[in-house]
Amino acid sequence: MTTEPDRMIIPAPHGDIAALAWPAPGQPRLVAAHGNGFNAMSLKPMLGELAGRFDIIAVDMRGHGRTTLPADPESHHGWDIYADDLVHVLAALDRPADLLAGHSMGAASLLLAAGRIDAPPPLALGEPVVLPPAVYLAAHTPLWPLFRARIGMGDRARRRANGWPERAEVLARYRDKPAFASWAPGVLEAYLEDGLIKGPDGWRLACDPAWEGANFESCRHNLMSAAARAGAAMHILKAGQGSTVINARGLERRGAALSVMDGVSHLAPMEAPDRVAQWVAGVWERAGLEAG
Repeated sequence: MTTEPDRMIIPAPHGDIAALAWPAPGQPRLVAAHGNGFNAMSLKPMLGELAGRFDIIAVDMRGHGRTTLPADPESHHGWDIYADDLVHVLAALDRPADLLAGHSMGAASLLLAAGRIDAPPPLALGEPVVLPPAVYLAAHTPLWPLFRARIGMGDRARRRANGWPERAEVLARYRDKPAFASWAPGVLEAYLEDGLIKGPDGWRLACDPAWEGANFESCRHNLMSAAARAGAAMHILKAGQGSTVINARGLERRGAALSVMDGVSHLAPMEAPDRVAQWVAGVWERAGLEAG
């Protein structure tokens, strides 16, 4: 069983950023960020494996979990807004981060944030969403609606069911979905702990499907520019199947170290939290050896 995290609030302009903490005074500070549609609690099975070895803080990204920052899908065009939030978090903490670890959108957002930091710490980026250069170029042109329609995931997210009279109904329904069949025990329950919000008519998703859909279609950010600044600090975990690290070569050309994990998909932290935790710990060990 993993140690239960403490809850913390980081005040920010226009709202609060919620976070989970596994305190370990004197240990390296690890700051973590989750993927699109999830929350910090969804990483509890993975981060719990690292509790005690690292002093951990995991944030709820804007529009997710218990964070209260505004999240307007109509004005959302890129992930720099997440980088802004993460830079704010890093500056607000009582001591600097020694390691940044993220998954999917959270991994890409941490990379964007690292590109704004002088001498960023090591980055353990699990399955960052790194699309072909043409996608990011198209996002700045009138052709973008055609590209966006082909992505498809945004429309699927917006059609997601979002309203149940009882919390237990959500868990029962999700357990029967094939999409969750490969998840490790306890991960679904951890995700739903902060993934649902009680309203006057029942329960709804903390991450509005319209915001989740907008994230899939928001590509006006420059990952390769951030990667060039981060350089050898980047350590990339690529799933053996269904990976979103499509432009891995672009990252490697800018100094990233790439690892491939067989037997997992893009949702590796949900499918194999123990293996991903071991990889994150290995990034820290490797960074120490390289620094020594």
